[in-house]
Amino acid sequence: MFRGRLTSAFAHLISDPKGFSYPIELLQSVKTDAVEMEDEVEAAKDKALATMEKLLKKTKKATEKEKTSLEALALLYALVVFQLLNGESDAASVLDELKLCYDKLIRGKEDEEGQDVSQVLVEILLSLMSRSSLLLRKVAQHVFTAFAGEITAEGLALMTDVLGASESAKGQQALFDQNDDEEHDHDHEDGSDDDELDSDVEMISANGDADDDAEDGEDAEMAALDKALAAALDTHRLDEDAAAASESDSDADMSDSEMLQLDEKLVEIFAARKKTPNKKQEAKDARATVVNLKNRILDLLEIYVRRAPEKVEAYGLILPLLRCMRETGTKQVGERAHSVLAAFKKATKGGKAEGEDEEEKVDFDILERIELLKEIHEEAAKDASHAFAKAASTASLLVASSLYRVDKRLVKKVAGVYRDTQVQWVMGEKKVAAGLFVDWVNWCQSHAGAAQ
Repeated sequence: MFRGRLTSAFAHLISDPKGFSYPIELLQSVKTDAVEMEDEVEAAKDKALATMEKLLKKTKKATEKEKTSLEALALLYALVVFQLLNGESDAASVLDELKLCYDKLIRGKEDEEGQDVSQVLVEILLSLMSRSSLLLRKVAQHVFTAFAGEITAEGLALMTDVLGASESAKGQQALFDQNDDEEHDHDHEDGSDDDELDSDVEMISANGDADDDAEDGEDAEMAALDKALAAALDTHRLDEDAAAASESDSDADMSDSEMLQLDEKLVEIFAARKKTPNKKQEAKDARATVVNLKNRILDLLEIYVRRAPEKVEAYGLILPLLRCMRETGTKQVGERAHSVLAAFKKATKGGKAEGEDEEEKVDFDILERIELLKEIHEEAAKDASHAFAKAASTASLLVASSLYRVDKRLVKKVAGVYRDTQVQWVMGEKKVAAGLFVDWVNWCQSHAGAAQ
């Protein structure tokens, strides 16, 4: 109970940027003698606390931008140490990964193995985001915001891979290690505390083939249990042959020993029935888990496009976001992916990215950007829904504007892509919404007016 309340308090405190220090200060002042740990774990804890102190010391001479990164990593260290004290089995290995992040991102130390440290950081944050804790989600967002500019294309790919996961039990199994029963049980216990549950967890109604299969499996198991119960009672189901009813008249009264055996058999049967998993509920829970993780990943991606809209890696998110919209079976996920694209477009118009002192000009391969525009038009032809068409148009104009900002003459190449798509549309070779071309004409009109 105390740990749950403490976690809830931390979640509210770190909502304020200045509140990051509360968990750290508590960790610095608390005595951990009451927690028994193995020597290796104790050493890992002491080493982590020493690194956290180094990070805090560096903040005194750091710039504001550097200070944000240092404080975020110190907060993450504090959180993982709390997990270590809480007896979480994977906390020690996470501390090893954090040390790699500290050496590369803060100390600038080269990794001998050439490992992409941003991938390591993203994996840590994904593990936090996958749990039903508001505190973990806020810490992950805080850290990701601080290091958004350091995330590579490979790091972002780990996140977009989640968006392509099936919203089902199979998708959940692909994302999470279902073989680790101990960790699964621990997470389930953590999720039982209402104070730690994320308030925006969505209860998804299970529809589709996965649920039908679950119902069929559940019906078969229930039928088997009913059959066992009927055998124990020497009776029959109401919908079975009525001739069986006449046989019960000739049955003799049971003795005490027979009644006792029957009681024991009934206990076994009902115990088995209680243990029988509710496949339909499991399918709902699995879908909700995947959907919630996708929403949280989209939260991080929105942070990224707001802070690094001109990076080449940001444009690599466009197709995964469109595919997420097209493939998801959950309206909320589709709308959230669309909102990330809208935020991306708005950030490119703002002139200066969030958290940047000045606008960052990034060179990119023009031919690759033109190919991206063509791929967006291919995606636009795969779904005729109004929402998807609007998102595809937003993405298309995003790319068009990026080319125009580099060189206004590139509008000829952009117009050529739109022309080819329009010809295929008129010829019936490609089904796209007319709004794609209407938005393009409006874009041309606004830029023509600005050029005069």
